[in-house]
Amino acid sequence: MKQLYDDLRQFANEVYQLGYSLGGVAERECLDLSERMLTAVNQAEATASLTALLQHKYNLVDNRQHGH
Repeated sequence: MKQLYDDLRQFANEVYQLGYSLGGVAERECLDLSERMLTAVNQAEATASLTALLQHKYNLVDNRQHGH
């Protein structure tokens, strides 16, 4: 998943740079799209990290309850 997040961030940066090269209305649209993409990637990565942390925590709790 890390590679996917990195690829999406890179793509968002390319959209951002494209916006600056286009100028005008297209510039604003590309910058907005890039910002939304980065926000979505950051949220997805944070959710995945939190999910993994919670799974690890509850697996440890479950293992302790079963005497492991």
